Amino acid sequence: MKETWKDVVGYEGLYQVSNNGHVRSLDRVVVRTVKGDMKLKGRILKPGASLSGHLTVALCKNGTQKTHYVHRLVTRAFISPCPEGLEVRHGVGGILDNTLKNLCYGTRSENMLDMERDGTGPHKPVRRSDGVEYRSATEGAKDNGLKVSHITAVCRQYIPPNGHKCSTAGGYGWQYI
Repeated sequence: MKETWKDVVGYEGLYQVSNNGHVRSLDRVVVRTVKGDMKLKGRILKPGASLSGHLTVALCKNGTQKTHYVHRLVTRAFISPCPEGLEVRHGVGGILDNTLKNLCYGTRSENMLDMERDGTGPHKPVRRSDGVEYRSATEGAKDNGLKVSHITAVCRQYIPPNGHKCSTAGGYGWQYI
């Protein structure tokens, strides 16, 4: 499919998004009080990943930077603003495929079914270090008298702000299957 570019809604003249899920900045001049104006060449932005695994990019306008989900930029530019009560759904390509053909709007329940299909939803299976498997972290937490957040933190190897790495929950090392 030929790559088509459209302005990012709200960032017209600064950024564009393509039907292939790429985001680029445009050539521009940044006005500076010290050392004069600076010419910036446009480039394709390298996306990062949110905690949920969705791709994000940081866009800057009037000196303010804001992070945006790439899938929302694509659908807003190529389909329409998201209708009330709906959200962006990813097709069988999963959450890393932000091409227009893999995106559509749908209900929350449809999106949850998509996440279940892709193994990215809240019912992602987990396994204790002793080999016992559970359908979800919620199920494992109930069965072991733990908080779901403790299991998911271990599965993600989350390091909280205090810097103490959480390596076990309930005496077990947990992992996503």
